[in-house]
Amino acid sequence: MTMEKQQSREALIAAMAADMAPVQRVKPSQGAALIAFAAVVASVCCIAIFEFWTGQITGDASPFFWITNGLLLLLGASSVSGLVSSALPRVGSRGNAPFWSAGMLALAPISAFITVLSWGLNNEHAHHAANVMNDPATWYWECGVYGSMAGAIVALAAVLFLRRGAPVSLERAGWLTGLAAGSLGALAYNITCPLDTLAHVAFWHTVPVLFWAVAGRLAVPHLIRW
Repeated sequence: MTMEKQQSREALIAAMAADMAPVQRVKPSQGAALIAFAAVVASVCCIAIFEFWTGQITGDASPFFWITNGLLLLLGASSVSGLVSSALPRVGSRGNAPFWSAGMLALAPISAFITVLSWGLNNEHAHHAANVMNDPATWYWECGVYGSMAGAIVALAAVLFLRRGAPVSLERAGWLTGLAAGSLGALAYNITCPLDTLAHVAFWHTVPVLFWAVAGRLAVPHLIRW
């Protein structure tokens, strides 16, 4: 009886392996390179359409510009690192660096909102709040749209790589794809934007991250399911 079970088990394994073919191993470095290339392509497209803002190299960019874009770069790097690792099935702890980075970036719009609100509540600084609210840059929402459009190139590269792998947590892969696409897409466009006021960069330059985080969570799991 034991011999029959062993033979049937071997036959079952042989039948399952009959149609298998060797495939090239997926490497995280390949995914990182593909996504980095997509980010470069998005940047080149934005520069070709909107032109590079030279204020970044002439000292005209404000500290708010550098802080916000620095946080976006940190979020993009940590998200890509987590994303390419998630493409390989494994058991163990998962790093939360991308989500901590997203929390750090969230401080930018929160701080800007509190600053403007505090100016409005203080009679001595009310004119600062009035200047912010009357500044056309505060309401220039197009930056959020353009950054989100640039993020589509990064999202496409991330999905193509994830489809080659076998991510275990599809929801996590969706979040990471969205965070990477939003942050790197925003950076791709931000290098062309000469508007560097506190309210503008804190709100509209970070909107793509929120948009793509939600879009990635909703759409990506269906695109990479295996």
